[in-house]
Amino acid sequence: MEQPPASAVYEAVCRPGRLGALLRLGPQALSVAWANPSRGLHSAGLGVAGVGGGRVRWVSEAPQRPPPGPWFGGWAFDAARPWAGFPAERWVLPEVLAWWDGRAPWLASFGPEGVGAQALERRLDAVEELDPHTTGVQGRRLDGSQAAWRKLVDGALSAIDAGRFEKVVCARVIDVESPEPFPERAILKALEARHKQCWSFLVRGDDGRAFVGASPEVLCEARDGVLHVDALAGTAAGGQGGTLLRSEKERREHAAVADEIARILAPFSTLVERPASPSVKVLANVDHLHTPFRAQLKPGVTPLEVARALHPTPAVAGLPREPALAFLKGREGFSRGWYAGAVGAMGEGGVTLAVALRSALLAGTRAQVFVGAGIVEGSRGEDEWLETERKARALLPALGVHEDGVPPGPALESRGGERPRA
Repeated sequence: MEQPPASAVYEAVCRPGRLGALLRLGPQALSVAWANPSRGLHSAGLGVAGVGGGRVRWVSEAPQRPPPGPWFGGWAFDAARPWAGFPAERWVLPEVLAWWDGRAPWLASFGPEGVGAQALERRLDAVEELDPHTTGVQGRRLDGSQAAWRKLVDGALSAIDAGRFEKVVCARVIDVESPEPFPERAILKALEARHKQCWSFLVRGDDGRAFVGASPEVLCEARDGVLHVDALAGTAAGGQGGTLLRSEKERREHAAVADEIARILAPFSTLVERPASPSVKVLANVDHLHTPFRAQLKPGVTPLEVARALHPTPAVAGLPREPALAFLKGREGFSRGWYAGAVGAMGEGGVTLAVALRSALLAGTRAQVFVGAGIVEGSRGEDEWLETERKARALLPALGVHEDGVPPGPALESRGGERPRA
């Protein structure tokens, strides 16, 4: 898709909103959503006013607190293998953006330079508030086999033994179906409610499919020259953080990720803070080892430069990066598309990009949930399968699949070797 130059200019108007909840913004399907309840961040958008980037000029009084973005998007895990309808990279400016400014909801309308304030006001007049989704989601997980996963992990361990790489992150797909189209807004609401510390998102593809998720991991966040990056690697069941801290294998895996992030950041920034030891990040379904980085960008360096250099981190690809990526391309058996890519918002106020984890691709009555696990020396296929099962429970309840307390077995297995529609 050809994108306009970043120097393009767009006009905008804004007004106080009357939405009871931002996810009721309508009547069209949402084109974007971006939220982090723990930060009081909530936003949702309709339509596409522009693609690629550009400057926004307010033709009404500007909001006292600027909206998130207002550009939303990101990029695929592997630029050479995107999904159909989802370009390798895409940034969109919605026609209408609703956001919470900390006190009240606001609405803004955007259009190309010259569209005029009256046309933008008319677009806001057309906004409707949808009735909240009240019926339950009834998803059903499809049967499959663990054989493909075992084969993938065994191949990864053989490659590690042969010295091809130190770590590789293998992923698989869980297929879910529903008798009715999956209700995107209800799914987003459920993700925001259960994963308040995560970055909840929706990105609409050109083919109508929606990529949704709730990511716990910041790839790159920059404000006023200060950079924040997460190293998130090492996983245990919820409430097992102490086990994580005592595990030599998990700490070794985490240290490899953190050290590689520090190495990548060095040419672009001056390190301000890196804790000597990882802490435990407690999420709704799993615990992770976590090392947050804070750095000062060097003069002339942009946040997107740093994000592109970091992506994909060893937490989603492997180490060294290139041989791990080559292994995944040849052996994983499906295109990750935007899963484990980058997703977020950017604008004059800064850039926030999350790693697109704990995510699913929604297509009417079908959904594909993506989960992965880091494979290092000492990994066991059965343990890594259980890790991906735990991670899947970040998304499955929102899709109407409830498995808490049910041990993984044949009825719960994914179709790990199948290829998503791309």
